[in-house]
Amino acid sequence: MLNQEDFIENEKVGALIRKLNDIDGDYMNSEMEVMVEKQPFIISLLLGYRSDFNTEELEDIAKVLFLIWEFFKDSNNIPSKQIHAQQFEKVQERNISMLRYLDGVNTEEEHSFVSKSDLSHLKSKALLTGVMYQFDHLQSLSKMGINEKSMLIIGMKSLIECFE
Repeated sequence: MLNQEDFIENEKVGALIRKLNDIDGDYMNSEMEVMVEKQPFIISLLLGYRSDFNTEELEDIAKVLFLIWEFFKDSNNIPSKQIHAQQFEKVQERNISMLRYLDGVNTEEEHSFVSKSDLSHLKSKALLTGVMYQFDHLQSLSKMGINEKSMLIIGMKSLIECFE
């Protein structure tokens, strides 16, 4: 399922994760200004999480959003194509429906087939893996309950698919 491009992308994601561990507040503030201009939906997504998560969790969620932003910001998609709530909600609903379907699957073979089919359409597999890595290694995200964590990961996967 993986190709050479996925391995190259994996190096890029690893470098971005290391970079994000060292960024300071000034860099985050300047990048947020660029996001507001180029992709305001990312900021609205983060702001939408304010009522559901504490400050530490919001900071870690912001780091994951920054990982996605940093990955895509140099591509041609960022300046020319803005993500909108309707697009995100449509993709997210499709992902939730797929997970509901998987929940009813009885055999491991069918579960594997459906999962592989879903991931085969994803161009940024290494980025999704990096996002999931962050959910296992950022302290507040790793402590989250499975429901909160799952919904956030579905949202991050949906955001990645919107960029693609």
